[in-house]
Amino acid sequence: MKRMISTLLCLTLLLGSTGCSNAQGAESDSKEYANALFNDSYVHTIDIQIDEDSWADLLENPMEKTKYKSTVVIDGNTVENVSFATKGNSSLSQVADSESDRYSFKINFGKFTEGQTYVGLDKLNLQNICSDATYMKDYLAYEIMKESGVASPLTSYVSLSINGEVYGLYLALEDISDSFLERTYGADYGELYKPETEMLGNMGQHDKKNMEPPQGMEMPEGMERPENDTQRQIPTNEEKTDMPKGEGQRPQGGMGMGGTAKGADLVYTDDEISSYSDIFDNAETDATDEDKTRLIQALKQLSTGEDLEKCVDVDAVIRYFVAHNFVLNGDSYTGSMLHNYWLYEDDGILSMLPWDYNLAFGGFHMKGDNDATSIVNTAIDTPLDEQNVGNRPMWDKVMAKEENLQLYHEYFNTLITDYFESGKFESTVSRVSAMIRPYVESDPTAWYTVEEFDTAVDTITQFCLLRAQSIRSQLDGTLASTTAEQKTANLIDASTIDISTMGSQGKGRGDEGKRNPQEEKAVTAEKEK
Repeated sequence: MKRMISTLLCLTLLLGSTGCSNAQGAESDSKEYANALFNDSYVHTIDIQIDEDSWADLLENPMEKTKYKSTVVIDGNTVENVSFATKGNSSLSQVADSESDRYSFKINFGKFTEGQTYVGLDKLNLQNICSDATYMKDYLAYEIMKESGVASPLTSYVSLSINGEVYGLYLALEDISDSFLERTYGADYGELYKPETEMLGNMGQHDKKNMEPPQGMEMPEGMERPENDTQRQIPTNEEKTDMPKGEGQRPQGGMGMGGTAKGADLVYTDDEISSYSDIFDNAETDATDEDKTRLIQALKQLSTGEDLEKCVDVDAVIRYFVAHNFVLNGDSYTGSMLHNYWLYEDDGILSMLPWDYNLAFGGFHMKGDNDATSIVNTAIDTPLDEQNVGNRPMWDKVMAKEENLQLYHEYFNTLITDYFESGKFESTVSRVSAMIRPYVESDPTAWYTVEEFDTAVDTITQFCLLRAQSIRSQLDGTLASTTAEQKTANLIDASTIDISTMGSQGKGRGDEGKRNPQEEKAVTAEKEK
């Protein structure tokens, strides 16, 4: 379903009341916020002005995601009557179960004042940079996406304050909603969904502690196996062969952690809307039954592997997989967790948009693949976990075409040449790390120390350069581009890298057994006496 939205600027109110500053311009251009809040050449300031009772309630009940009416001051520009709430799923639960209050937040400028935006921006995410000692995994992942030509959310860094008191260094992230869609596709954009496996999408507080990961996966920190658990085993290849596959029956392997997929794997099963609840229960736009039926027909066409241009924006999907497979995010479509991507549909044509890369660069991996060398050399032509091969049609069907695989390699070559071998990547890391380091050092709620940050920045720099070197070898044939054909002797050596120094799921200064940020401040103050 198409719609025309009007993006309104915040207006300066009469009689001395404050609104968005006219200093940021008077045009209602949705691109304006890209040049304002998302100018990433400096650290912005955001102050959330929220009454004490509401703030206390938020800290007491973070999992409720209550939307509190607040005022926000961005770089000195005031917007009143905005919605302020915690955000996240497993990351939110992780913080709630720790001794830290460093939550991620979402600001909705138009929740309580219809049509209100911040110079064209409707919603803003404030990422707490959980599990990321580099402070840059999300930032760099989206930069790599943009270098690959992928439609991606804008980012910048902000020093967040609550009622005038500095709270910490956060990543400002453009929400994938109306403003993003209009900026990217124009006013007459298509439909947007955020596929999520049913159990993951419906989990409440503490539910994930008893969640069972697929066989072979590391149990993330903070999760426990249920007592008297009879572990569900993923079928072997021989068992899969004996299982009949027909219309209306989903192939084995289409699972996310904790449940069977109903659409998040993009597998076609039948024409019933109810068979794709992973997709349609998580619609961002107001999709009609006609829209949903059109998407199902696109999945049906995709399942045939023929005439893909009738159902997929092939070029956009190939570019997405180039960047996605460089940064190695197992917490998404190519891994066992079927979430953390957006599905965009316009006139029956599908494409994928990136989301949530704080566990990229090896932060979410499988047993047997924990060493840096095996991760750095992940084969670009076989990115799927073994049990999911043949059950991720957006990869399987697109890359089954030789001309698409060749284009995939060509786009990889361009990314490696223009971004990594040119020195642009190292320049970006150097600039950003120098810019944010003082804020990391003084961050009162930081997950990691500034010394850990310095080590992490060095590690992610080495990791990406070695990853680029491995992909160059895979492209020129020195190293095989499929897992089965790779030979140990030809692997790029990354044994000097400790991936855990970049941060991983559940790791941070709020962990059990470590001092929480408030205790750390007290210890530091004591040392300085």
